[in-house]
Amino acid sequence: MRTSNGSDIQENCLTCQWRQGRWFCGLSRPGLRRLQQIALRKTLDSGTVLYREGQAPSGLFILCGGRAKISVSSKRGSVVIVNVAEAGEALGLEALLANRAHEETAQLVDSCQVKFVPKETALPYLAAHSEAALKAASQLNANCLSAREQIRHIGLSVSGSEKLTRLLITWAKTGKDGQPWERIVEAPFTHLEIAQMVGSTRETVTRALNNLKRTGVLEVRGKTLVVKNLEELERLVNE
Repeated sequence: MRTSNGSDIQENCLTCQWRQGRWFCGLSRPGLRRLQQIALRKTLDSGTVLYREGQAPSGLFILCGGRAKISVSSKRGSVVIVNVAEAGEALGLEALLANRAHEETAQLVDSCQVKFVPKETALPYLAAHSEAALKAASQLNANCLSAREQIRHIGLSVSGSEKLTRLLITWAKTGKDGQPWERIVEAPFTHLEIAQMVGSTRETVTRALNNLKRTGVLEVRGKTLVVKNLEELERLVNE
C-alpha cells in the first residue's frame, strides 16, 4: 500500500523500514510493541491540520514520515512558524502533559503517515514505560532548543535579509552535499511561509532571495535550494 504521494505505508512499528533511532521510533521492542497496539494509523494529505492553537489536546501525534509546520498566531492574525517537525517527532506533547490547550498549530507540509495515540492511553503509556517517558523528555528538550534558535533568527538580526540568511545557514548545515562547496536543501515552502519563519514579509524574502541568486550565493531549482557558498553566507551575517 502507498500514501497519496507515492510512499509505502508502514503498518507495523516493529518492521517499519522508516524507523530511526530518534524519539519514539528508537524504543526497544517491548515499548515499541505496546506503542503499536495503542496507536491508530492515519494517512493524511499535505495541508491537514493535526491540531489548532487553543484546542484542547486529544492525544499524541507521531510523524512516521514527512514534515509538519508548527506555528503561532497573534490576535491581529500575524503568523510565525516556530519549527518544522521532521519524521519521527512527536507533536502535541506540551499540551498533553500539561493538560492545557495547544499553544500552537500543527499542519502537515507533506502527505504522510501519522500515528495517533489518544490521550486516554498516551498518558498511562508514558507512565508505564520509562524509556518512552525519556524519549518524550528528549523531544521536549529538542523543542526548547528549536525555539531558542528561532529567537536568534528573529530577535538577533537587524534586517529581514539577515534573518533570512541566518535561516539559510541553519538549513544548509543540515542539508545534503552537492558539488564542492555546495549544500542542497529541500524547502517546499512558499515565500510567505519562509517569511513567517523569520518574522518578516513575503516581499522582503523575495527581494533577499533574488539578491542572493544574483550574487551567485544561492540557486533555486523548484523546491530545492542550492547554497553555492556557505562561507560567503556566514560572512554576510558577520559583516
